[in-house]
Amino acid sequence: MLIKAGLSIALFLSPLIASTALASSWLTTGRSASIPFGHMEYCKRNRNDCGRHGGVSGLADARLSTLSQVNLAVNRSIEPMSDQKAHGIREIWLASTRAGDCEDYVLAKRNQLLRRGFKPGHLRIAVGRSRGEVHAVLVVRTTQGDFVLDNNTDEVLPVNRSRMRFAKLQSATDASQWVRVTGRTGDPARVTLR
Repeated sequence: MLIKAGLSIALFLSPLIASTALASSWLTTGRSASIPFGHMEYCKRNRNDCGRHGGVSGLADARLSTLSQVNLAVNRSIEPMSDQKAHGIREIWLASTRAGDCEDYVLAKRNQLLRRGFKPGHLRIAVGRSRGEVHAVLVVRTTQGDFVLDNNTDEVLPVNRSRMRFAKLQSATDASQWVRVTGRTGDPARVTLR
C-alpha cells in the first residue's frame, strides 16, 4: 500500500519536473532598466528584501523537485484577483496574501525558496508580456539553466519553453535594481551574474 501511494505521488509530480530536465538555457542581460512602480513601493516597505546582497558566486544547484513543490503550493494557496479587488488599491506587491495578482505569487514563491536555502541572487523577479498582458514571474538561475515559476501554470518551465516575452529582471547583485533582458544563451560561460 505504501509503495502504491508513493508511486501515485511520483506519477503526479513527474510531469511538473520532467519537462525541466532539458533546460540549459539562460537569460542574457544588458543595461539598467526602469524599476516597476509596485516593486519600488514594496522595497520602501520591505528594505531587508531589497538592496545589495553580495550577488552570487556561481549558479544554484537545480533542485527541481523543490521548485515544483513551491510553485504548486503557492499557485494553490493564493486566489487570483486584481489588487484593486483584493486590496482596494490599483497596484501593490505583497509577499504574504491569500488573494492577489502575479507579483504576489512571485514574492510568496521567492520567500519560500529563500527559506529553503536558495540565495537571493538566484531568485529574480522578471517582467514581460504573456498572453498579450504585462506579467511577472520568478526566474530561478541554476546550473541547469534558468527556470520560470509562473502562476499561470503548475509546471516549472525552462526559459526557452516559457510563453513569456521577457523585458527586464532584477539584478543578481542588487534586488532593488533591474536590468534589461537581451536574449537567451545555451552557453553557461556567457551567463553574467549582474
